[in-house]
Amino acid sequence: MQPDPVRSKLRAIQYYYIDGTFEFTFGGLCLMLTGFFFIQATFPESLSSSLLNLALMVVIPLGAILINRLIVRFKEQVTYPRTGYVAYQSSQGSQRRTRLALKLGVSLIVGGAVAAYITRAPKALDWMSALTALAFGLVLTFIGFRSRLTRFYLLGFLVLLSGVVLSFLGYGNIPGLVLFYGLTSLILFTSGGLTLWSYIHHNPPSDEAADES
Repeated sequence: MQPDPVRSKLRAIQYYYIDGTFEFTFGGLCLMLTGFFFIQATFPESLSSSLLNLALMVVIPLGAILINRLIVRFKEQVTYPRTGYVAYQSSQGSQRRTRLALKLGVSLIVGGAVAAYITRAPKALDWMSALTALAFGLVLTFIGFRSRLTRFYLLGFLVLLSGVVLSFLGYGNIPGLVLFYGLTSLILFTSGGLTLWSYIHHNPPSDEAADES
Protein backbone atom coordinates (compact mmCIF):
# COMPACT_ATOMS: atom_id res chain seq x y z
CA MET A 1 0.00 0.00 0.00
CA GLN A 2 1.44 3.33 -1.08
CA PRO A 3 1.69 6.07 1.58
CA ASP A 4 -0.75 8.95 1.27
CA PRO A 5 1.33 11.93 0.02
CA VAL A 6 -0.94 14.41 1.79
CA ARG A 7 -0.54 12.66 5.13
CA SER A 8 3.19 12.29 4.60
CA LYS A 9 3.50 16.01 3.91
CA LEU A 10 1.43 16.83 6.99
CA ARG A 11 3.60 14.59 9.17
CA ALA A 12 6.71 16.28 7.83
CA ILE A 13 5.26 19.72 8.65
CA GLN A 14 4.20 18.62 12.13
CA TYR A 15 7.64 17.16 12.80
CA TYR A 16 9.19 20.59 12.34
CA TYR A 17 7.12 21.86 15.30
CA ILE A 18 7.28 18.69 17.41
CA ASP A 19 9.82 19.87 20.01
CA GLY A 20 8.69 23.46 20.66
CA THR A 21 11.86 25.01 19.24
CA PHE A 22 9.83 27.14 16.86
CA GLU A 23 8.30 28.96 19.83
CA PHE A 24 11.76 29.51 21.30
CA THR A 25 12.91 31.03 17.99
CA PHE A 26 9.91 33.33 17.67
CA GLY A 27 10.00 34.16 21.37
CA GLY A 28 13.68 35.04 21.16
CA LEU A 29 12.97 37.55 18.40
CA CYS A 30 10.18 39.07 20.45
CA LEU A 31 12.50 39.31 23.46
CA MET A 32 15.03 41.25 21.38
CA LEU A 33 12.27 43.61 20.29
CA THR A 34 11.22 44.03 23.92
CA GLY A 35 14.70 45.25 24.77
CA PHE A 36 14.79 47.53 21.76
CA PHE A 37 11.51 49.28 22.54
CA PHE A 38 12.33 49.41 26.25
CA ILE A 39 15.40 51.49 25.47
CA GLN A 40 13.27 53.62 23.15
CA ALA A 41 10.82 54.26 25.98
CA THR A 42 13.55 54.89 28.55
CA PHE A 43 15.65 57.27 26.43
CA PRO A 44 13.25 59.05 24.07
CA GLU A 45 14.56 61.73 21.74
CA SER A 46 18.16 60.85 22.59
CA LEU A 47 21.30 59.96 20.66
CA SER A 48 21.02 56.39 21.93
CA SER A 49 17.51 56.15 20.54
CA SER A 50 18.63 57.44 17.14
CA LEU A 51 21.55 55.01 17.02
CA LEU A 52 19.20 52.15 17.87
CA ASN A 53 16.99 53.08 14.95
CA LEU A 54 19.99 52.70 12.66
CA ALA A 55 21.21 49.52 14.32
CA LEU A 56 17.81 47.84 14.07
CA MET A 57 18.39 46.72 10.50
CA VAL A 58 21.55 44.89 11.61
CA VAL A 59 20.76 43.66 15.11
CA ILE A 60 17.52 41.82 14.39
CA PRO A 61 18.77 39.84 11.33
CA LEU A 62 21.98 38.90 13.16
CA GLY A 63 20.00 37.91 16.22
CA ALA A 64 17.66 35.81 14.10
CA ILE A 65 20.64 34.03 12.52
CA LEU A 66 22.18 33.35 15.93
CA ILE A 67 18.94 32.02 17.38
CA ASN A 68 18.41 29.81 14.32
CA ARG A 69 21.90 28.32 14.66
CA LEU A 70 21.34 27.62 18.34
CA ILE A 71 18.06 25.89 17.52
CA VAL A 72 19.70 23.79 14.81
CA ARG A 73 22.40 22.75 17.28
CA PHE A 74 19.73 21.90 19.85
CA LYS A 75 17.87 19.72 17.36
CA GLU A 76 21.09 17.89 16.51
CA GLN A 77 21.75 17.16 20.19
CA VAL A 78 18.20 16.52 21.46
CA THR A 79 15.59 16.01 18.74
CA TYR A 80 17.30 13.92 16.08
CA PRO A 81 18.73 11.33 18.52
CA ARG A 82 15.18 10.71 19.75
CA THR A 83 12.94 10.72 16.69
CA GLY A 84 15.33 10.91 13.76
CA TYR A 85 16.19 13.44 11.10
CA VAL A 86 13.75 14.45 8.36
CA ALA A 87 15.38 15.63 5.13
CA TYR A 88 13.09 18.23 3.60
CA GLN A 89 13.19 19.17 -0.05
CA SER A 90 15.74 21.79 -1.05
CA SER A 91 13.05 24.45 -1.25
CA GLN A 92 11.90 23.38 2.25
CA GLY A 93 8.35 24.16 1.18
CA SER A 94 6.12 25.43 3.95
CA GLN A 95 9.08 25.81 6.31
CA ARG A 96 10.67 28.43 4.09
CA ARG A 97 7.35 30.19 3.46
CA THR A 98 6.67 30.33 7.20
CA ARG A 99 10.09 31.78 7.94
CA LEU A 100 9.69 34.32 5.15
CA ALA A 101 6.26 35.35 6.45
CA LEU A 102 7.62 35.80 9.96
CA LYS A 103 10.61 37.83 8.81
CA LEU A 104 8.50 40.05 6.57
CA GLY A 105 5.87 40.49 9.26
CA VAL A 106 8.36 41.46 11.93
CA SER A 107 10.24 43.75 9.55
CA LEU A 108 7.11 45.56 8.40
CA ILE A 109 5.69 45.96 11.89
CA VAL A 110 8.93 47.16 13.44
CA GLY A 111 9.70 49.36 10.45
CA GLY A 112 6.29 51.01 10.64
CA ALA A 113 6.61 51.58 14.37
CA VAL A 114 10.07 53.10 14.07
CA ALA A 115 9.00 55.27 11.13
CA ALA A 116 6.02 56.61 13.05
CA TYR A 117 8.19 57.26 16.07
CA ILE A 118 10.82 59.07 14.04
CA THR A 119 8.25 61.27 12.35
CA ARG A 120 6.88 62.17 15.80
CA ALA A 121 3.41 60.89 15.11
CA PRO A 122 2.61 59.12 18.37
CA LYS A 123 -1.08 58.94 17.58
CA ALA A 124 -0.19 56.50 14.80
CA LEU A 125 1.03 54.12 17.48
CA ASP A 126 -1.98 54.24 19.79
CA TRP A 127 -3.22 50.98 18.35
CA MET A 128 0.16 49.54 17.45
CA SER A 129 -0.07 46.81 20.11
CA ALA A 130 -3.39 45.59 18.71
CA LEU A 131 -2.24 45.83 15.08
CA THR A 132 0.97 43.98 15.84
CA ALA A 133 -0.98 41.35 17.76
CA LEU A 134 -3.32 40.93 14.80
CA ALA A 135 -0.40 40.31 12.44
CA PHE A 136 1.25 37.83 14.81
CA GLY A 137 -2.07 36.15 15.54
CA LEU A 138 -2.70 35.63 11.83
CA VAL A 139 0.75 34.13 11.34
CA LEU A 140 0.29 31.72 14.25
CA THR A 141 -3.20 30.79 13.08
CA PHE A 142 -1.85 30.12 9.60
CA ILE A 143 0.78 27.82 11.09
CA GLY A 144 -1.95 26.02 13.01
CA PHE A 145 -3.97 25.61 9.83
CA ARG A 146 -0.98 24.26 7.91
CA SER A 147 0.21 21.91 10.63
CA ARG A 148 -3.17 20.93 12.14
CA LEU A 149 -1.65 21.59 15.57
CA THR A 150 -4.21 23.14 17.92
CA ARG A 151 -1.62 24.79 20.16
CA PHE A 152 -0.94 27.39 17.48
CA TYR A 153 -4.59 28.42 17.38
CA LEU A 154 -4.41 28.95 21.14
CA LEU A 155 -1.15 30.90 20.79
CA GLY A 156 -2.68 33.10 18.11
CA PHE A 157 -5.68 33.84 20.32
CA LEU A 158 -3.56 34.63 23.40
CA VAL A 159 -1.21 36.91 21.47
CA LEU A 160 -4.11 38.75 19.85
CA LEU A 161 -5.91 39.09 23.18
CA SER A 162 -2.83 40.52 24.91
CA GLY A 163 -2.32 43.16 22.22
CA VAL A 164 -5.96 44.25 22.17
CA VAL A 165 -6.14 44.43 25.97
CA LEU A 166 -2.97 46.54 26.13
CA SER A 167 -4.39 48.96 23.57
CA PHE A 168 -7.68 49.30 25.46
CA LEU A 169 -5.85 49.84 28.74
CA GLY A 170 -4.32 52.95 27.23
CA TYR A 171 -0.62 52.13 27.41
CA GLY A 172 -0.20 53.18 23.79
CA ASN A 173 2.93 54.17 21.92
CA ILE A 174 6.26 52.58 22.75
CA PRO A 175 5.39 51.38 26.31
CA GLY A 176 2.54 49.35 24.86
CA LEU A 177 4.90 47.63 22.43
CA VAL A 178 7.36 46.91 25.23
CA LEU A 179 4.63 45.16 27.22
CA PHE A 180 3.24 43.40 24.15
CA TYR A 181 6.54 41.93 23.01
CA GLY A 182 7.38 40.98 26.58
CA LEU A 183 4.05 39.18 27.05
CA THR A 184 4.34 37.54 23.63
CA SER A 185 7.81 36.21 24.40
CA LEU A 186 6.50 34.86 27.74
CA ILE A 187 3.57 33.15 26.01
CA LEU A 188 5.81 31.61 23.37
CA PHE A 189 8.49 30.48 25.82
CA THR A 190 5.82 28.88 28.01
CA SER A 191 4.34 27.02 25.06
CA GLY A 192 7.78 25.98 23.84
CA GLY A 193 8.79 24.79 27.29
CA LEU A 194 5.66 22.71 27.79
CA THR A 195 5.92 21.24 24.30
CA LEU A 196 9.58 20.41 24.80
CA TRP A 197 8.88 18.80 28.19
CA SER A 198 6.13 16.64 26.68
CA TYR A 199 8.33 15.71 23.73
CA ILE A 200 11.30 14.66 25.88
CA HIS A 201 9.00 12.82 28.30
CA HIS A 202 7.42 10.74 25.53
CA ASN A 203 10.54 10.28 23.39
CA PRO A 204 13.57 8.97 25.29
CA PRO A 205 16.86 8.79 23.37
CA SER A 206 17.33 5.70 21.22
CA ASP A 207 19.72 3.01 22.40
CA GLU A 208 22.23 3.87 19.66
CA ALA A 209 22.26 7.57 20.60
CA ALA A 210 22.66 6.67 24.28
CA ASP A 211 25.61 4.40 23.47
CA GLU A 212 27.29 7.13 21.40
CA SER A 213 26.92 9.65 24.24
